[in-house]
Amino acid sequence: MKPILRFLSVLLICWSGLGADALASEDDGGSPSSSADWTAESNQTNAYFGSEVASAGDVNGDGYEDVIVGAEAYDNGQIDEGRAFVFSGSAGGLGSTPDWRAESNLTSAYFGNAVASAGDVNGDGYDDVIVGASGYTHGQDKEGRAYVYYGSAGGLSRAPNWRAESNQATAYFGNSVASAGDVNGDGYDDVIVGAFRYSNGQDYEGRAYVYYGSQGGLRTTPNWRAESNQEGAEFGFSVASAGDVNGDGYDDVIVGAEDYSHGEGAEGRAYLYLGSPEGLSTTTNWKAESNWYYANFGYSVASAGDVNRDGYDDVIVGAPFYYDDNDDYEGEAFVFLGSAGGLSTIYNWKLEPNQIRAFFGYSVASAGDVNGDGYEDVIVGARWYTHGQDSEGRAFVFSGSADGLSIIPNWIAESNHANAYFGSAVASAGDVNEDGYEDVIVGAPYYDNGQTDEGRAFVYHGSAGSLTG
Repeated sequence: MKPILRFLSVLLICWSGLGADALASEDDGGSPSSSADWTAESNQTNAYFGSEVASAGDVNGDGYEDVIVGAEAYDNGQIDEGRAFVFSGSAGGLGSTPDWRAESNLTSAYFGNAVASAGDVNGDGYDDVIVGASGYTHGQDKEGRAYVYYGSAGGLSRAPNWRAESNQATAYFGNSVASAGDVNGDGYDDVIVGAFRYSNGQDYEGRAYVYYGSQGGLRTTPNWRAESNQEGAEFGFSVASAGDVNGDGYDDVIVGAEDYSHGEGAEGRAYLYLGSPEGLSTTTNWKAESNWYYANFGYSVASAGDVNRDGYDDVIVGAPFYYDDNDDYEGEAFVFLGSAGGLSTIYNWKLEPNQIRAFFGYSVASAGDVNGDGYEDVIVGARWYTHGQDSEGRAFVFSGSADGLSIIPNWIAESNHANAYFGSAVASAGDVNEDGYEDVIVGAPYYDNGQTDEGRAFVYHGSAGSLTG
């Protein structure tokens, strides 16, 4: 869940552009998975545990990947201060209790509204994590803050090793955070942070920042920044590593501006910046938009991994407010393939669920390779999907192949709980039990189980037959 959830008034305007593939029926991909291999919840009313989920990498170097879960409205001394939790992997899967947790100690900071692996920013062999607190106030109201905690043999540090903020009121720095990969090829991972309401010449144009890693950790000032130069575009609403889309050995980044307008109001746009020995390019190397009114393309962005195993990473972009004449707010997701020349200018895969108010594409991510066939897969969340229970939510995994992604989901799951919003956050969990198959994690921040809207996170293990559960 984002700190500002805007309810859009959408004009019902027909569009005669490119057609979309659609799921033929709600049962494509077989019956929904009935149970997860692991679940956890907050046990606190209105904590919204699972508002964000991610792999944490391997923070303690034991060979098992770990996960991080945000509960952005958790209270522990301060209302809505937020909390993030890390659960460690093992041969038996994830532990039932968190091995690490941290919070902001500031009212309405919403610490954990964004969580991610930071990669290994100081090159010590242990993965690190990054956490956003977009409502943090420190000199400027709701300027936002991001924190990085370093891994070690004993796990994550208890106090942050690095933090940064925007120094501008209501910029919401930390609304989105991610590893940027290694954009300059120096052997240290870098991080990217979005401040989607930043203003610099245009109100709420948004800004994204990249901080480079080093032997001493992350730099204290940004090494790169970019903005949209359009009022209200909200550049930086989503940020991610794009992987290496052109195969030059340098990681690239992708940034979403979900309210960008160019011919169609709030159609949204995504931007790619290429890495190099000098770091990220200062100008956009690729951009794409939805060409559909109020689709909010770029609401979610991620690397798709290499879905066709051609040696180039691909990207996935969500447009959850997409609608057509029959299905308001059904949502769409798009994949663009990498190549020696960079990303394709036209999407190579596009899908919609054909269900009103499903919000398909609210969250998108690489699923890793869940079935061990050598092709990476993607996972897409449809936060308000209804199938037996109103707005229970659903997550879909689509398999990679030599021909690209399937249009029929290889796996689907849902919460079986009304208004749980399962799929609000989706991610690869890495390989938490080290069985050679990657796993996925899904958040349902409004799940009730003893406490209203306490939230729940679900992990499903990969296998030769795809995901279990």
